[in-house]
Amino acid sequence: GPNLLGLATATTVIRGNDTDQQALLHLKAKIIGDQLKVMESWNSSIHFCQWHGITCGRKHQRVTKLELQFLELSGSLSPYIGNLSFLKELNLASNNFYDHIPQEVGHLRRLERLELINNSFSGEIPSNLSACSKLTYIRMRGNQLRGEIPGSFGLLSKLKFLSFVNN
Repeated sequence: GPNLLGLATATTVIRGNDTDQQALLHLKAKIIGDQLKVMESWNSSIHFCQWHGITCGRKHQRVTKLELQFLELSGSLSPYIGNLSFLKELNLASNNFYDHIPQEVGHLRRLERLELINNSFSGEIPSNLSACSKLTYIRMRGNQLRGEIPGSFGLLSKLKFLSFVNN
């Protein structure tokens, strides 16, 4: 008869947190400058919840915080950021991230804090950030962003702090 055991191992169940690991590896791939070698811990020899700058929720082992501030990183922010669906805090402050802020950040429905100050982000502020209804802090000053603060930000009822000065 057919080798059922072989079949079972070939179709290993993809766990929800595999999505997070793949997203993080895509993020890493867009970081081209890493003088402090912080991203070296981002490899499959240890669980991604132990990678530098990552905090996972205890129950689901999903990424809840990505904190990579002050690490002399340069590169762009991968659209795969939008796949970290449990993310509450994204802190990339004081690095050299450039290019636009991907629209996919607007998919992060649990996002509470967005800290992007003192980078080189350019382009417009994604208007769909207003879909992140839990946002309380948005800090983006010290970038090269242009355009208006989207009017839809008025819908963010929990917003306590917003800074876009000297963009």
